[in-house]
Amino acid sequence: MKIKYKKKRRKSHKLYGQKYRGYGQVGRHRHHPGGRGRAGSKDHIKIHLEKEGYVFGAGKGFTRHGIKREWRILNIGRILELAAEGRIPVSGEKERLTIDLSHMKYLKILGRGKVDRPVRIILDKTSSISESAKNKIESVGGELIYKE
Repeated sequence: MKIKYKKKRRKSHKLYGQKYRGYGQVGRHRHHPGGRGRAGSKDHIKIHLEKEGYVFGAGKGFTRHGIKREWRILNIGRILELAAEGRIPVSGEKERLTIDLSHMKYLKILGRGKVDRPVRIILDKTSSISESAKNKIESVGGELIYKE
């Protein structure tokens, strides 16, 4: 047995037979009471737009037209780990390692990690190194060389 449910009708259905169906003789539901498009986004529609997630004031500022340089950030401890694993080319004796990082442009070396032996690190002139990393390298007898 199939159950039949009563179909919900539109509210305007009960106004069938009326001439203007509740919209009046003059306007006839043709005007835009809130404005067109995003009109009122700074006053009467602002709360509704904020609830939807619209961000006011976004998209302003400067457009950057130059080259965006991605800085590669490495800790000094991680560099020594990669050198021990053989993932970074290393030369020199066992006691004093020479790590050539001159092929990596825009490299920033930070000071996290341990430096337990003297290391010579060759960097590109665009690279930078933090004071703590520099102090750790120089305290064990290492040195930094900047290559042109």
